[in-house]
Amino acid sequence: MEMVQKLDAMAPEVRAKVMEKYRALCTCPVCPAYTHCMKKKEEKLFCSTGKTSCSIMKKACLCPNCPVTSMMALKFGYYCASGSEKQHRNM
Repeated sequence: MEMVQKLDAMAPEVRAKVMEKYRALCTCPVCPAYTHCMKKKEEKLFCSTGKTSCSIMKKACLCPNCPVTSMMALKFGYYCASGSEKQHRNM
């Protein structure tokens, strides 16, 4: 079972603790595509939360190098613009 599916199966309080760990490792705030709007809304971890409502320009996606990518066995990128891993996989 992949991590995305494992997260769905976790009890809410356990999932919250795991997601907090991932939030701490998230590299969204240093990504060139990250905007002032996202910072103001304190948005991050788009691979899990889905795309932003802020307007962005796709430039130099850091998703492939993010530690969360390997920890969760993620396959996609530009989550801030195109939606979460779960959305990409139509789960």
